[in-house]
Amino acid sequence: MSLWQVEKNHLNIGGQEIWLSRADGSAPHKLAAKPGDWQALREELPGLLTTKAALIVVVADCWVRYFLLELPEEISSLNDSFLLLNARFENLYGQAAADWAIQADWHKGEPMLACALPRSLLQALEMYALRSLVPQLVTVWRQQCASLPPTGAWCFVQDGISTLLYWQQGVLRLVRQLRCDDVDALLSLELLRLGEQLPADRFWTGDARPSHWLARKAAV
Repeated sequence: MSLWQVEKNHLNIGGQEIWLSRADGSAPHKLAAKPGDWQALREELPGLLTTKAALIVVVADCWVRYFLLELPEEISSLNDSFLLLNARFENLYGQAAADWAIQADWHKGEPMLACALPRSLLQALEMYALRSLVPQLVTVWRQQCASLPPTGAWCFVQDGISTLLYWQQGVLRLVRQLRCDDVDALLSLELLRLGEQLPADRFWTGDARPSHWLARKAAV
């Protein structure tokens, strides 16, 4: 290994378990801390990693809140953009934006994907050199978006949460998280609101796939 190469540890925070794969090549380690108990995670990690260890973190979507934001033309400053981002989150989820770390893929002219992670999770990891902290769906989307058709829908099911995406000509138009089973009804309703037709290409990752959705694997 090059002297200049930084070894990275991988932390996978699932819906029920947390696993650490260390850079030394040892077998993956299941943590005693449970997802959602971020204080327990903070207390356990120092026994497994050195301070400032490089860390790549993938977080299950059940701990993430997604939404789309489209900036009005009159919004020009970054500060105003963040105010609008926080207001949109609070309006959708009814929770204080201060308790969440909210980020968006900033650009104008089309809807932006925004995601929020519990701030207490970031605080649990603040002793380490975070190389990335990314929700699972975002990781999968980045991996596969180039191979997807120009227009379509994708339902990603994990840990009891279904995340529904719809894109048109490569631009995300819809992101919804739900616990109900009737994804078809939700998609039809949202497409009606958008004035769009049901796409021919509909993909499904996870359990309980309806027969009229195409199975799509998504390794993270």
